[in-house]
Amino acid sequence: MGKRPKNREPLELQIERLAFGARGVARKDDFVWFVDRAIPGQKVLAKPRRTRKSYGEAYVIEVLEPSPFQVEPPCPYFGVCGGCQLQHLDYEKQIQAKTEQIQDILQRLGGISDVKVKDCIPCESTYGYRNKMEFTFSDRRWVFDDEPPDVPKNFALGLHVPRRYDKVINIDECHLQSEICNRILRATKTLIKETGLPPYNIKNHQGFYRFLVIREGKNTGEILLNLITSGQFEEGQNEVGKLAEKLLKKHPELTTFIHSISDKQAQIAFGDSEQILLGSGKIQDKIGDRVYEISPNAFFQTNTKQTEILFKTICKLADLKGDEIVHDLYCGTGAIGIYLANKVKKVWGIEMIADAIENAKRNVELNGLTNLEFILADMKDALRDIRDLAMNVESPDVVILDPPRGGTHPKTIKHLLNLGSPKIVYVSCNPAILARDLQILCEKQYKLMDVQPVDMFPHTGHIETVTLLHHI
Repeated sequence: MGKRPKNREPLELQIERLAFGARGVARKDDFVWFVDRAIPGQKVLAKPRRTRKSYGEAYVIEVLEPSPFQVEPPCPYFGVCGGCQLQHLDYEKQIQAKTEQIQDILQRLGGISDVKVKDCIPCESTYGYRNKMEFTFSDRRWVFDDEPPDVPKNFALGLHVPRRYDKVINIDECHLQSEICNRILRATKTLIKETGLPPYNIKNHQGFYRFLVIREGKNTGEILLNLITSGQFEEGQNEVGKLAEKLLKKHPELTTFIHSISDKQAQIAFGDSEQILLGSGKIQDKIGDRVYEISPNAFFQTNTKQTEILFKTICKLADLKGDEIVHDLYCGTGAIGIYLANKVKKVWGIEMIADAIENAKRNVELNGLTNLEFILADMKDALRDIRDLAMNVESPDVVILDPPRGGTHPKTIKHLLNLGSPKIVYVSCNPAILARDLQILCEKQYKLMDVQPVDMFPHTGHIETVTLLHHI
C-alpha cells in the first residue's frame, strides 16, 4: 500500500477497471484512486476530492487519452446529471464489468471463491426502460458554462446535480423514459410556467411546485401523473385543476392525474394528502400474464420488461416442481409471489409495510389467485414469531429473500438459519450485504450453488444478483 498523498494537485491516472458504483479504478505510486466518470482504458487528468488512509476519491478534469470502449453519450446532460454514470461506456463492457464486480465483491468481502459468477444478463432495451421517473422543481437552476448570462435562472424542472442538493438541472427529456413520457414532461412544464405560481425553494421552504412523478405501464400503455405541491397558495388547487384539463387535451393518452400536497420540509416525492383530478388514481401493468395495480406511491420494479427476466431467473434457479411451499420474505406488493403462484402449491408473503400488503392483496384479487397469503410483520422478528407462536404457516420448501437496498437485519439471517429451508433464493441489489449474508449462511448450513447477475439499470452502477443456496 502506497503513502497517502498530502496535496490535492491534479493527477494523471490510467484507469484500469470499473468498481461497483460506476467509478473508475486507478493506481499511482501504489495508492488506489476511485475516479468519478472515468472508464477502463482512459488516461485522465483527475482532481482529488478527498483521501483516506488506503484510497482516494477524485473526479475527471480532462480525458487525456480516450478508452477503446468509449462511446458518445446521447444525453446532452450527461456528465452533470446524476441519473446515469456510464452512457459513455460501451454496453457490452458495462455488462462485463458488472459480472467482474460481483465476483470480486463475493470473494473479497464474503470469502467466496469456489463459485463462478455467471455472465450478467443484459437488458434488451438500454434506453427508455424506466417505468417511473421523479422530477424536482426548483428556483435555483443549475447554470451551464456556455449559457448566455441573461437566461432566467429561477425555474427548473428536472434532476439533481450530484452532491448539490440545492441545484436542479432543467431538462426537456430523459433518455431513460419513453418518448411519450418526455412529451408529457415538456407539456407539463410549459403549462406550469403559465400558471405563474413559483417553484419550491429548498432553503426557505417557500413556493408551490415541488415534484412531478410520471409512471407508465410499459405493457398496458397507461400513464399516471402525480404533481406534488405545497399548500401555500389558495389559488393553487384551482390552477392545478385547470392545468390537468389542458394537459389532457394535449395528451389524451394520459390515464390519471393526481394532485398531492406536502408541506413537510423533507425533499421526498410523497404527498400527505392527494386529490384525483383525472381517472382512477391508479394504473395497471403486466409482467408475463400477471396484472399489477400501481398506485402513486406503490413500489413496483422500475424496469418492467427486465423484471420479467429477473422473475424467470428466480423460477429457474428455484427449479420449481409445483408442490412447493414458498416463503416470500420482504414481499412488498407481492410481485414475485404472484408471478410464480401457478408454479407452486402455496406462497406466504411477509412484509412490514401495511400499504404494501394491501396492494399485494388487491393484486392477488386482480389475478384470481387463491394460493397466496400475506403476513404483516417486522422481518427481524417475523420468522421467530411464526415458529414460537405456532402460527398456522407451513414450513417452506423454498425461501425467496429479496430485501430492500439497506439489506437484511442480522436477526433475519439468524432466524433464517433456524428455519432450515431446503432452498434459499436470495435476490439482492446490494452486493456488499449479499456477500456478508452469504458468508454467514454458507459457514455451516448452506452451500452456494449459483450466482446470476441481472442488469436492471443500464448505464448506471446498479446490479441485481440472484443466488441459489442448498441446505447441506
